[in-house]
Amino acid sequence: MMLSALLVLLAAAPAAQVRTETRPMMGTTVTVTLVGGTPEKVREGFDAAFAAFERVNQVMNEWRPDSELSAVNRKAGDGEWVAIPEDLCAALRRGVQGAEQTGGLFDPTWAALRGLWRFGTDLTPALPDPAEVKKRCALISYKDLEFAPVEDGGGPGCRARLKRAGMQLGLGGLAKGWGVDRAVEKLRGLGFKNFFVQAGGDFYAGGKKAGRPWKVGIRDPRGEQNSVFAVLEVSDAAFSTSGDYENFFVLEGKRYHHIIDPRTCYPATASRSATILAPSAVDAEVLTKSVFILGGQEGLALAEKYGASAVVVTADNQVLVSPRLEKKLKRLGPPSP
Repeated sequence: MMLSALLVLLAAAPAAQVRTETRPMMGTTVTVTLVGGTPEKVREGFDAAFAAFERVNQVMNEWRPDSELSAVNRKAGDGEWVAIPEDLCAALRRGVQGAEQTGGLFDPTWAALRGLWRFGTDLTPALPDPAEVKKRCALISYKDLEFAPVEDGGGPGCRARLKRAGMQLGLGGLAKGWGVDRAVEKLRGLGFKNFFVQAGGDFYAGGKKAGRPWKVGIRDPRGEQNSVFAVLEVSDAAFSTSGDYENFFVLEGKRYHHIIDPRTCYPATASRSATILAPSAVDAEVLTKSVFILGGQEGLALAEKYGASAVVVTADNQVLVSPRLEKKLKRLGPPSP
C-alpha cells in the first residue's frame, strides 16, 4: 500500500500513564498511544487496536494474493461475482461514495495504472509511455465496480465484480484510514476516551493528553523530514495529509509524484500538500487526495462541503486555510520555498 507519512506528532514531555506502542504494519508504521488504564487494560487496548489493522491488512491489501480484494481483481472482466466479507463490502461502498462525492477525484479503481508510474529511489527517473497511460486511464471508472447481494440472500457481506478486463481495485488511498477508524471503535468500546492512533499520515486524536488537546504539526513540504510550518491542537477528530514529497522523482526540472489525477492519469499539479481535519479518518483520507488534486479555493470548498476543514500549500507555496481553522492554526513561519 502507498505510504503517506506526512504528519508528525510533535514531541512532548512524558506524562504519567501515557503508554505508546508502535508496529510496522500495512506497509507503514502504526502507532497507538493510550492515556490511563491499568497495565492489563492497556494491553487489551493495544491488542484490540492492532488486531483491527491486521484485519484490514488481511482483507484489503491488493498486494497480498490471498486477500479478498485480490480475488476481485483476479476476476476482473470475466463476469463472475466474487463473494466478499462484510467489512470489505462496506469499505468498497465507502470508496464508491467517496468517488461520487468528489466527482471521481478519488476512485478505488485507480489501480489500473499500477506499475506505470514508478517512484523508487533506486530507479532511473522515466515517464511512462503516453499511449499506455491513455489505454489504462480508460479503465478507471468507479461506476464499473458492481455489487450484488449474497446468493440466496443469506449471511453478511456481498458480492462484487469489475466489469472490464484490466480493471483493478486499490484501497491504498482508504485502507489506512479505515484501519484507524476501526481501531478507534475498538478503543472506545473498551472504555478509552483519551488516545492517539496513527497509521502513516492518517491519525485520530481522541480526547486529551495531560488535560490538553493533542498537538500535531503539518510538515513543511520542502523542508527536512521532521520540519513543520504550522501546529494545531486536535481533540476527537481525524487528520490526513497528502503531499508531493514522499514518493517522487524530478526529471528535467519537473517533479512527478504518486498522487495521480484520475482525470489525466498524470501527477496532480495544483498543490504541494493538503491536510484535512474531519470527523473520521476515512473521511479525511478520501478528501485529502481530492483536495490536493483540485487545489486552491476549489479544494477548500470541497472539504467544507462535506463538513471538513483544510490547509493547502499550493504549487506556488501559498498557504490556504479553511475559515474555521484560521484562528486555531499556529503558523511557525512560511513553508520552505
